[in-house]
Amino acid sequence: MRHHLVTAAGAVVGLVLAALVIVGVAQEVWTIAATAGSVLALGILVVQLDTWRRTRSLRAFVKTEIRRTAGREAENAQVGLTYARASSVTEDDVMGAVRLMQAQYTGRLDRMQRALDDALDRLSAAGAPPDTDRR
Repeated sequence: MRHHLVTAAGAVVGLVLAALVIVGVAQEVWTIAATAGSVLALGILVVQLDTWRRTRSLRAFVKTEIRRTAGREAENAQVGLTYARASSVTEDDVMGAVRLMQAQYTGRLDRMQRALDDALDRLSAAGAPPDTDRR
């Protein structure tokens, strides 16, 4: 939630500074226009530098994690530990899920058909002819 507030606050400050630049130019008060423009440019520069810093630190973090993971795997291989990676999802699991979805869908269709048949029976019992021209 906090990052949304920071983004909104940054947008409001940027709009106010842009409005000050426009008003300063329109009124020919160059001091206000230059100051607001400089502060706006400074804000953009600070955000860009922070983005660059975060990108660089993320790259370093990812490289460190890759080296650490590779080192751990090498240690485990030297010790003789092997990890048997069993697939968590088998073909039987997938087929079972598909059959379950088919059964649920078929059950829903059956209930819908029964409800439609009951409604038609009630309608014909009430003496009204069914409307066959609806599409």
